[in-house]
Amino acid sequence: MICKTFIRNYAKPSTTKIGGMKKIVDKKNPTALFQFGNFSKLVVPSKKQIESSKDKAVLDFDALRIFPSVRIAMKEEIKDSYILKNTYLKSKDELDIKPTPVQSLAIKKINQVRKPKKISESKEIFNDLLDNQNKRLKVFTIAAETGSGKTWSYLSCVLSKLKEDDLKIFNKSKREYVNSRSLSKVRSVILLPTNELVDQVYSTLSKANNIPLNLPENLDPKFIKDKNFSEFLYEEAAHDKLGFNILKWGAGEPASKFFNFLNKGTVDILVTTPTKLQSLGKQHSQEENPYRFLYNVDYCVVDEADTLFDPSWFKDTTAIIEKFSKCKDVILVSATIPKNFQKSIGNYFKDTIDVVTSSLHKVPSQINVKIIDSMQNPYNGSKIRALAQALYAIQSDNTEPGQVKRVIVFVNNKKDVHPLISTLCTKFQQNLDNFVGLSGDDTPLDRADKIQPFIQPPEPLEFDKEKNEYLGQRMKVLVTTDLFARGVNFQSVKNVIIMDFPNNSVDLVHRIGRTGRMKQSGRVFIITDKKSSKSWIKALPNATKRGVRIG
Repeated sequence: MICKTFIRNYAKPSTTKIGGMKKIVDKKNPTALFQFGNFSKLVVPSKKQIESSKDKAVLDFDALRIFPSVRIAMKEEIKDSYILKNTYLKSKDELDIKPTPVQSLAIKKINQVRKPKKISESKEIFNDLLDNQNKRLKVFTIAAETGSGKTWSYLSCVLSKLKEDDLKIFNKSKREYVNSRSLSKVRSVILLPTNELVDQVYSTLSKANNIPLNLPENLDPKFIKDKNFSEFLYEEAAHDKLGFNILKWGAGEPASKFFNFLNKGTVDILVTTPTKLQSLGKQHSQEENPYRFLYNVDYCVVDEADTLFDPSWFKDTTAIIEKFSKCKDVILVSATIPKNFQKSIGNYFKDTIDVVTSSLHKVPSQINVKIIDSMQNPYNGSKIRALAQALYAIQSDNTEPGQVKRVIVFVNNKKDVHPLISTLCTKFQQNLDNFVGLSGDDTPLDRADKIQPFIQPPEPLEFDKEKNEYLGQRMKVLVTTDLFARGVNFQSVKNVIIMDFPNNSVDLVHRIGRTGRMKQSGRVFIITDKKSSKSWIKALPNATKRGVRIG
């Protein structure tokens, strides 16, 4: 009855309140909302933002302003990361790599040529205006749904800008270019909240940086003929890779790694956390200022910006950004725009240039959301019994043939992670080897080790032809908290189970977004009990299926 009521309300625009939730649903209205609880925090994109995002999408990377060698490396890295399983393609060479909406929108805005708004007849005045424009700080915000390709939306911009800066120096003087590579300075910084995300972004960068470019075959001839590009591209062709100096400085790594790397020359891209950079203050001595290496940073990315501008991170994040006194671009990236984040950004930065996709805060259409009511038979009010049954059903169904299935189970509190696994194994005969418990109590090294099976491509099962069956471990289950609900790219994880319903819409969007990434299919099972079995939770599958925005 509840779902029927929801469908009737959905077909006809209305506003109702149920159990602390304000629900606004309108099929024809792109700003239709599904809000829940007393903690609904997500900002609703304006109609103007939604319409502009639809108008400016580009369907080909070649139509976007991306440095030639960066474009080649980016497309190859995306192609290499693509999961071919369950597609009609026989090899990755058949893939036609196209930009996602957020990539085309972000690249168009961020990679625009800087030029003064007014052109003076005086060449001297014009040059002064251009110089001022080039030095002026620009702040961009990129907001797009989970799994939409945001990482390359900013990496393509930062790498292109670094290459363009190198090209200018190279064309001016080869000697000056060589000397500039030996200077001890950091040119760009990517800030992330967790060590797992530091590893993930560094892995993407490192792979792209070392992909063979094969410039003679892959490069558009127009660039070879262009005098501004040709000599520099021949220099790149000799090395056959992008050749950036990339430094990952994560948890547990000493400050000596940072200083030793800089002693060898320029760091083009530093991937780290605000906390690690803040720790440089402890290295202060009378002989040198350890922050001096950051004074020439031109480009800064704040990924998972809604987290890094949260009150608990705000002081550390802004203290580091303020060290980048010559920064030209700050790029803030997030899958959600909470109201407190928008307020913080508005108070801290004077103006921002916004990139917002039309699908922001929507559950991707390829994700199937299901509700499991533990109050119904045969669960008899036991959420753990419902979870055990769901895991058995996932392991036994015909999805993901020939692969080890991966499942992520979210709980609200880290103290519940290991007791839940213990109960599943002792009372419901689950195999302990199938489970991994992961929380903030684990050391960074343990976390990196435990999470590996879930961020790698799916593992094939061994098939016994004589017995006509698959052998070995058929399923791996990660039980974790919201610490791992943000940004982590769980490659090809098809199933997410929400054991404890989150307190707010922000966490719900991020949890659901751990599956269905890059247009792959996924399922989300939400287990409810007497306390959480609210009418609006039951209506969630219909809301997500119909493309209602979570607000």
